Amino acid sequence: MKRSRGTPTNTGKETEINESIKATMSNPYHGVALIDKDYSIQKFNPHFESYFSQITGIAPRRGLSVINSLFAKNKEATSSLFEQALSEQDEISGISIKDTHYSIRLEPALDRKGNLIGAFLYLISENDASDSEPTKVQMNFQALLETSGDAVIVFSPEGKPIYVSPSVENILGYTPEETMLLDIYSSLHPDDVPGNQKVMEKAILNPGIPIKGHRSRIIHKDGSYHLYDSTVVNLLNDPSIGGIVDNIKEVTEPTPFGGLDAKFTNLYLNAIEDSKIGVWEIDLISGKSVRNRIHDQSFGYSEELAQWDLPTLLQHIHVKDRLAAKEVFEAAKTDGSFDFEARVIWPDQSVHWLALKGTYVKSSETRTEKLSGSVIDITLRRNNFQALLNSESRLKSIIDNISEGLVIANKGGRLLYWNAAAIKMHDFMSLQSPPQNFTELLKYFRVEQLNGKYLPVSKWPLPRLLNNENVDGLEVRVRSIKNRWAKIFRYNGGSFADREGNLVYFLTISDRTELSNIKKHLRDSEERFLDAFHASPVALCITSNKDAICLEINKNAEELLGYSYEEYTGKPILTLNGVPLAEIKKIFSRKGEPSKSRESKLSISTKRGQKRLILFSVEQVMLNGEECRLTVFVDITNSK
Repeated sequence: MKRSRGTPTNTGKETEINESIKATMSNPYHGVALIDKDYSIQKFNPHFESYFSQITGIAPRRGLSVINSLFAKNKEATSSLFEQALSEQDEISGISIKDTHYSIRLEPALDRKGNLIGAFLYLISENDASDSEPTKVQMNFQALLETSGDAVIVFSPEGKPIYVSPSVENILGYTPEETMLLDIYSSLHPDDVPGNQKVMEKAILNPGIPIKGHRSRIIHKDGSYHLYDSTVVNLLNDPSIGGIVDNIKEVTEPTPFGGLDAKFTNLYLNAIEDSKIGVWEIDLISGKSVRNRIHDQSFGYSEELAQWDLPTLLQHIHVKDRLAAKEVFEAAKTDGSFDFEARVIWPDQSVHWLALKGTYVKSSETRTEKLSGSVIDITLRRNNFQALLNSESRLKSIIDNISEGLVIANKGGRLLYWNAAAIKMHDFMSLQSPPQNFTELLKYFRVEQLNGKYLPVSKWPLPRLLNNENVDGLEVRVRSIKNRWAKIFRYNGGSFADREGNLVYFLTISDRTELSNIKKHLRDSEERFLDAFHASPVALCITSNKDAICLEINKNAEELLGYSYEEYTGKPILTLNGVPLAEIKKIFSRKGEPSKSRESKLSISTKRGQKRLILFSVEQVMLNGEECRLTVFVDITNSK
């Protein structure tokens, strides 16, 4: 299987090699491979991969024969030289590769017991400096690797590590072998990636010139971000190095602005100050801490305290919250983070609320154990919240004592709240709690229209409300299945957003049963009155109180006045009989005792032109809940 570029394949049993073999394979300015006694490649470094690909047109891989690949045109002569080097354990150099400007050098490779396991094969270009004596650049670079306490990583133009100094383990926590397999950009904090890309671009455009790196956060092997500075030099054109050299050192001075350029420090300081956020870090081993001014102000101090550790922090927390705070910090040692709110006691003994949020980090390698995070004074918010709770409590007390029923439900039909009136209306006083789901109501009630017809469940008040249908003055008859009663309820409904922004629905309910019975009685009375009205032997007419419009007229009045029921109804009374409307209004507007009749004489003409003198009296009556006038007509034409 073809291996990925720059990563040697390690399949099968790994050959045990000593430290000198490791060092040889890590050579940053030679192409070198380890071959076994059958001349097959076992390991190789990035420079060997590059040279080998240029010579053969294929990538090297473990198990590939160098005789069949590099020396395909001169197999027999090369095999003899290889056998000599392996049998005599001697170094052989100057073996040219036909039709190329490359040659090789062979050195015996021994395991840690001194047994021969193969040979090192160096690929040497005629354009390279002499491999027998390092150039000045090589010597300076080698000295840098041996003496620098910083980590040195050499990158290819594609950004892949091709060499890592041993000191990297002290800086990043990873061994050189582990670092070679890392994708450095994926280890960077996302906010620091653009800055590093710009530094690399600048280095590529300015070969040989040291470029100050972007201060960055990189994931240490302990799993946390550490802060690093770097210097980058483009030495791609130097054949002895052939890469971009990145010299990395950890920033150890305390700073709350990891990864930020200095020019942004004031900006972030101002932002934190304006937002009233306190930032802090406590070293749990030394007891030392780093805090900004807002942190100490959050605990009631105008001046920074000289000492602040975890016991001091806990001592400031209210005694009723202190045990819970200890448990939160202890749990953070497992969870890695904490987030809680607690009351604190200021030096003036006033009580304030703080929100504390942060992380816990422990590293056995670096011998660190820290708590760090932010603190915000939320006293005003908590006080407002308590005031809201008190207000809601008072509102609930009012709602529970009003005579109108109130039911609140969520969009799923769950009944969240019943007030006392609603519970009483539905006869739920005997239950420990009223139904919590709408579907439970089907066990208790049947709902009808006022005309007695069955009402489908989808047209009940709550389903209509949840389907965004109008529920405004909806009157239905509710029958109790268990207790055998029937009531007329009138529903109004709507929706609103609760404190979390969720939509909830409400129904107000009024019991209209008694009023409905009264209306029914009135309707029955009116029906009996109208029956008597039309059966009366006296000529009668009912008009509106406002404009004398004829509402009802009986048969005897039709015969007396000379016009039909259809011709009179809907018109001012007597206008068909030649009496001006002004005269009619004048007669009907005469004031008198409501309980007494008012009599008038009037000369009229019938439809056939007959002249009649009539006597009529007017009194007030109620019809369909409205004030009307009842007029009685008597023909006195032939009276003496």
